[in-house]
Amino acid sequence: MNDSTIRMRDSILEARNIVRTTDFVSLSKDERHHIVKEGQTLLDKLDAVAQKYLVVGLLGGTGVGKSTLMNALAGAPISSASHRRPHTDAILIYRHNDTPLPFVPDSEIAWQEFTHAGETARQIILCDLPDYDSLLSEHRRQVLGFMEHVDILVWLTSPEKYGDSSFYEFLKLVPKSEHNFYFALNKSDLFFDGKSSEEGFEEMRKVYADFQEHLRKVDIADPVIYTISAQEGFGEPTLSSWNQFPSLRQEIFRQRVLKEVKNIKAANLDKEYAQYLSLFETELVHLETMHGILDHTITMIGTTGGEEEGLIQENIYSVMDENIRSEIRSKIDNISILTGPGYGVAALIQQWKYRSKVQDWAEKSLFGFVTQRISKVFQRRLDNLKNKIMGGIMRGDAHRTMAGQVADILKPEHYTKNFEEKLEQYVNNQLISFHKARHFLFRTSQYIVYLFVLFGLIVALAGKTAWQGLFENPSLAHMLNFILTAFYNLFSPAGLAALGSYALINLLLGFWFYRRYRNLIERKIDEIIKSFVENVGELWQEVISHTTATLKEYDRALGMTARALSELNKIDT
Repeated sequence: MNDSTIRMRDSILEARNIVRTTDFVSLSKDERHHIVKEGQTLLDKLDAVAQKYLVVGLLGGTGVGKSTLMNALAGAPISSASHRRPHTDAILIYRHNDTPLPFVPDSEIAWQEFTHAGETARQIILCDLPDYDSLLSEHRRQVLGFMEHVDILVWLTSPEKYGDSSFYEFLKLVPKSEHNFYFALNKSDLFFDGKSSEEGFEEMRKVYADFQEHLRKVDIADPVIYTISAQEGFGEPTLSSWNQFPSLRQEIFRQRVLKEVKNIKAANLDKEYAQYLSLFETELVHLETMHGILDHTITMIGTTGGEEEGLIQENIYSVMDENIRSEIRSKIDNISILTGPGYGVAALIQQWKYRSKVQDWAEKSLFGFVTQRISKVFQRRLDNLKNKIMGGIMRGDAHRTMAGQVADILKPEHYTKNFEEKLEQYVNNQLISFHKARHFLFRTSQYIVYLFVLFGLIVALAGKTAWQGLFENPSLAHMLNFILTAFYNLFSPAGLAALGSYALINLLLGFWFYRRYRNLIERKIDEIIKSFVENVGELWQEVISHTTATLKEYDRALGMTARALSELNKIDT
C-alpha cells in the first residue's frame, strides 16, 4: 500500500473504533452499527484495490542485461542463469511468493513463472519478454497480445545495440501508449572504459542524442531515456554520478503508487471515503457547539455561584431568630463553669426560667427544623443555578441528548444527599466543643475574687489590732490570736453586720459573674451561628467546585471525541 492508502485505512479503522467506544448524540444505535458495517465494507474494497499489482514488462535484444536489471529492481537475485526459456518466444514471469498472478496468459502464449522472496518487489510483477531480435514473425502476435496485461514497458538496450533497426520496427508494433514506455540505455559504463571522464560524458551525450533521434523517427516525440548500469545498481553500494538507475527504479515504484491511486479513483473509493467521513460532520458540529456553551457556562457558574452563596447566607440569618438562639443557649448552657455564689444564682435562675420549657426542648428541636428550612433554601438555589445553566445551554442550541447529559450532572440529589445530617452534625460538634472547654481563666477569676472577699471578711472580724499585730510579728501566737479574735467577733453585733455585708457582696458578685457567664454564652451563640453560616457557604462552594469540575471533565471527554473526529485523515487521493 502507498502512504495515502495506509492513512485512509488507518482513518477508517480509527473512525470505526470511535463509533464503537463513544456515545454519539446525533447517531442512534442502529446508525452507529450501520457506520461500523459501512467502514468494514470500505476497508474490504480498499484492501481489494491495494491488492492490484503493477505489471512491468522488460523488452530488449539479446545480451542487453534484462536479468541483471530485474535483480537490481527487486533488490534480490530473483533471476538467474538457471531460468532458461523452454522456447525462444517464452515469457518469464517473476512474482513474490505471496503475490497471486493477477491474470492468466492466453493459452497460445508460452510462459513460465518463478517466485521469489524479495520484499521490495512484493507488489510488482516483472515480466522478462523474449528478445525481440530472436522472435520469429509468427510468435510476435502472441507476445504482442500478452502486452495487454502489462502496465508499463521498459525498453532496454545498450550502447552496442541501440541502433538496431529491428528494435524500432518492433517498437512500432507494440499496442501501448508512449506514455507507458521507459527507455534505458544499459551498460553505460562502456562509455568510460579506457577514457577520461570528459571523453566518457561526451560519448554518452552523443549516443543519448542519437538514441532520441531514432525514437523520434518512430513517433516517440518526447522519450524518457535513462542511462544506467544495472550491474552497478545491483552489486555496488555506491553508484557512479552518471548512473540513473535509482531514478528509473523510483519512477517504476511511483507508477505502482499511481496505479493504486488510479484504481481507488476508478472504484470511486475516494468519494465513498469522503462520504463516510461526512457521517461524522454533524456530530463534530454538535461537539464544537457544546464546547463553546460549556466554556461560557463554567465562567457563568463562577460568577453566579458567589451571588447564590450570598443569598443563601442571607436566608440563614433571616431564620436565626430568638427562638433558635434560645435553643442553642439551652444546649450549651453549662453552669458548672460557675463557682460559689455565681453557681447558686445561675441554678436558681435556670430552675425558674426553664422550669416550664425543658420538656418542650426535649420533644422537639427547632434547630432541626431550621436545618430543614436551610436545606430547602439550598435546594432552591441549586434549582435556580441549574435553570440558569440549562437555559444557557438551550439558548446555545445544544443537542437535546447533550442537554440531557448535563441535566443529569446537575441533579440536586447529587449534592443535597445527607445535607441536613451534615449540618446537624456540624452544629453538634460545635456544641460538644463548648462543653469540653475548661474555661480556665473564667473559673480562676471567680476563685480569686471570692477568696479576696472572704479574706476581707476575716480581717474585718479580727479587727485592726489583731491584723496589725500579726503583720508586725507573724508568729504562731499572733496567728492564733488573729483567728480566735475573728471567730469571737463573728457573733457580735458588728460581726453579724460584717457577715451580712459579706453575704450581700457575694450575692452581688454572684449576679455579676452570672452576667459575665451569660455574655460568654451569647458570644458563643454568635460564633456558632457565624460558623454555621460559613459552613453552609463552604458546602455551597463544594457544590460549585464539584459542578465545575464535573462539567470540565464532561467537556474534556467531548473534546477528546471532537479531536479524534477532526484528526481523521481526509486523504487527497
